Amino acid sequence: MQAASVDSYKRAALAAFPELNQGNAALTVVGSGSIANNAGGVLVFNLTTEQQRIEARIWPSDSLRVTPGTEIAPASLVDKKVLPFLRLEVTCKAKDPSAQLFLHTTEQPEGALVPVDNRPAAAMTAGARPHSRTYWLSFDRTNRRIKYGRGYFMVRTTEKVWTLPKPTAEEREAPSDSQLGQLNKLFGFGVKMACLLVDKAVHHDGTARDGVAATAATIAFYPLPLVVDRPAKVLDSSLVTLADMDRAEFLFSADLPPACKVLYENVAGANVVLDDELAAAISYSIKTPGKALHEKLKQKDPEFGYLRVVLGPELGDGPGVPYVLEIWPGGSRSPIHNHGNACAVIKVLHGSIEVDIHNKLEVTEAVQEDPSTHQVEELEEATPKPLRTESLVKGDVTWMDSNWYQCHRLRNPNPDRGHFCATIQCYKYDDRDSVKWPGFDYVQGDSDGIFLFTPDADFTYGEMRQKVLAEMGGSQAGSQADGQAGQ
Repeated sequence: MQAASVDSYKRAALAAFPELNQGNAALTVVGSGSIANNAGGVLVFNLTTEQQRIEARIWPSDSLRVTPGTEIAPASLVDKKVLPFLRLEVTCKAKDPSAQLFLHTTEQPEGALVPVDNRPAAAMTAGARPHSRTYWLSFDRTNRRIKYGRGYFMVRTTEKVWTLPKPTAEEREAPSDSQLGQLNKLFGFGVKMACLLVDKAVHHDGTARDGVAATAATIAFYPLPLVVDRPAKVLDSSLVTLADMDRAEFLFSADLPPACKVLYENVAGANVVLDDELAAAISYSIKTPGKALHEKLKQKDPEFGYLRVVLGPELGDGPGVPYVLEIWPGGSRSPIHNHGNACAVIKVLHGSIEVDIHNKLEVTEAVQEDPSTHQVEELEEATPKPLRTESLVKGDVTWMDSNWYQCHRLRNPNPDRGHFCATIQCYKYDDRDSVKWPGFDYVQGDSDGIFLFTPDADFTYGEMRQKVLAEMGGSQAGSQADGQAGQ
């Protein structure tokens, strides 16, 4: 991700659209930058509930050839004639913001409404539609496709898609001042400029949006467009077959983000396992009253009904200790939480677990869960619904970064408490992360707001292993003694 400077390109937008310089302009430029990648890119807008109307504009710039964030001289900012351009207009209603796309050309300088693709609604709105203040726009040059959504930019959070016609071989040579020629320029190889306009100033004061989201830049540029969702499961690149490439069901380990790649290399090996003896001892300790794990679990909030067993020291390069063995008894779950935008890798060492993948956490108005005062639809909307659920079994590996799979809930639905799952969770800040959030943000029941979980430890690995093996050994010794006494 490249955060664009609010001031670096603002003058470019004002030069391109002189009407925005007028004192009575309804909208104000709050961020601008360049889409320097020929493939396109994603623009992410982090706003508050104060903004009721926003616009994003994209236009070709023949004179500007710089990378996002570069300071440039005012003389190079002026494009002689800013047509054509695309304009996304969003009216921020409380529950369902409306979004429309307009194409401005010399023939239609006021803008022509671009029709939305005729696609099944289920494919566009799967999962929750949160009261999100994060909006995104994907510009795909190759496919001439614009996508719009809220929260993390994913296919499953896409709410609208517009596809403009691709030219034939003859139409590629259309005169530059014709309608086709201008469309070719808009989706051509040149650098594109983009800007964000809002009706009210953006103030991230930590009250309208809590958690790590309050630290986000108002506008950020990602260098590639959204084409497909990246797979959640990881396959070691040394094991990839032609069939794997064709099915595209896995993210290959060589394609992991750099921070995730480091973590993966440290835990993916055949020796990072939970041996059968330790697994049996853990199950026994969970099920048996008076034993270490059983008693520790009794002390925990049901929303945090799992155990965190740390391995090694805290290194300062991630939220808490980077390597954590998590033990999930049957029936346990975590709250819905993000990971402070940190990168992570999760490997299942024993059993199986369900991972409910959620959209970005946003502060919403509290809805009391009282059927006598609220409609059923309101109560259902008050509880975030997952975008999808990923089932992981022993040996599976999944990953996350600041956009992909960052927010989830883990749960072990097995009714048998002793039928536990064990995962090793690994965390590391991305090198480009300038915030380095100290923990994980989570939502809890019907409580209003977002809470911070500071990573803690129920046991160290050495402590836990020693306790449960001693308990199991004592149990086996007692069973042998009982058997001998009965002879």
